[in-house]
Amino acid sequence: MNTRWKVFRGDSTSRRDLLFTVVKPSVIQLRWSTKVSVFLASNDAEQSPDFRITGSYHDGACSVSLGESDTLIARIDRRSTVVSALLGKNAYSVTVNPGIDYAFIVALAVVLDEMHYQ
Repeated sequence: MNTRWKVFRGDSTSRRDLLFTVVKPSVIQLRWSTKVSVFLASNDAEQSPDFRITGSYHDGACSVSLGESDTLIARIDRRSTVVSALLGKNAYSVTVNPGIDYAFIVALAVVLDEMHYQ
């Protein structure tokens, strides 16, 4: 099982096109608890995360915070319906604070989805 996901620009896998890395601190996380760290490409040391995702993906609600702070920059809510469950597809509601890159937050939602359905 993966505990690290790397996101690149386009179809590239070149280090120079790395945008960010999402790291799950443990292969085993409680089903109702989500805690992952996000490191921008410029953060080679990965000593402290640039962003943090916490909450419960299983319950459909995660918050994105700036670094180790409690400053929320976005919220990702997964909506489950009978149709989405039957089709194996999820719908999301994303709330993003002003000045934050919407595409970055949507990319994080995609990575969370991959993490939990891999």
